[in-house]
Amino acid sequence: MFNTPQETVSLVKEEFDIDVSRQQVESYDPTKFAGRDLSKELKEIFENTREEYLSQPLNKISGANDIVQLKILIDLLWTKKTM
Repeated sequence: MFNTPQETVSLVKEEFDIDVSRQQVESYDPTKFAGRDLSKELKEIFENTREEYLSQPLNKISGANDIVQLKILIDLLWTKKTM
């Protein structure tokens, strides 16, 4: 449902041409060990953003995971076609 730290690293590189490490990504996730010392303000932003995302209708629709899997397959196909 959510991007893995490695997927986020790749997306940041692709979108912004910036190199970040998985550890840097994890340091902004209070559910990870690396994010345990995140400020209260950033923890609240994280939790509110996640809650807002999860409350979107797509995540309440039966078969929503199928949509996520389809997106992954489309991304893989697109990557293969552009190689």
